[in-house]
Amino acid sequence: MALHHKFALTAASLMVLGGCAQTDEQIGWSNRMQTQIVAQETTAELKIGDLIPGEKLGLQEREAVRAFALAYQDEGHGAVIISRPSNGPDDISAMRASADARAILLAEGVEQSWIAEGAYDGTGARAAPLIISYRTYNAVVPGCPDLSSVDFADTSSNASLPSFGCAVAVNLAAMIADPSDLVGDQPMDPADIGRRSIVLSKYRSGEKTSSEKNGDASGAISSAVE
Repeated sequence: MALHHKFALTAASLMVLGGCAQTDEQIGWSNRMQTQIVAQETTAELKIGDLIPGEKLGLQEREAVRAFALAYQDEGHGAVIISRPSNGPDDISAMRASADARAILLAEGVEQSWIAEGAYDGTGARAAPLIISYRTYNAVVPGCPDLSSVDFADTSSNASLPSFGCAVAVNLAAMIADPSDLVGDQPMDPADIGRRSIVLSKYRSGEKTSSEKNGDASGAISSAVE
């Protein structure tokens, strides 16, 4: 009887160990490796079609270029590129529209050195558009699975589900102001040389280096509320 119980305990122990064994993928889910936020490079484009023969950009198109210029200054990286069709239905209109778009970008504060222009082959196109583009980044969580592919009823192991932490990661990614910060170190603003000289001078002479407090601020805790 004792031997029978010993075999039963051994089998139970092996079953428990088997249930606790996890694959590399499951360990990755437990460590939330699938919820790492990354910067995904993408291209923002503004396509302007139906160019008026012999004319510059229309009022609606000009407003669209202005909004695109503001977006570029807010999230763009590298040059903003103006691509006009060549060998298209109306090359003269395309050149005038390209020049007009460039003037609008400059008027909205885009540096001339950051504007690049070029042509693409519009042969055979009925209405080849003027294309303005720039490089930007989106914060994404590429490891999160489609919830329809997750079997929530599978309780064969105590491993974390592959969707564990995904909702939090996606919400955090949406809060990142500039996803390009995830690509690498960003340049720091120059130091305040004047303030640094004052602090060092006071330090060498044994004076207080902290700034003087303004007004009646004393730093003491108010006793109004007990």
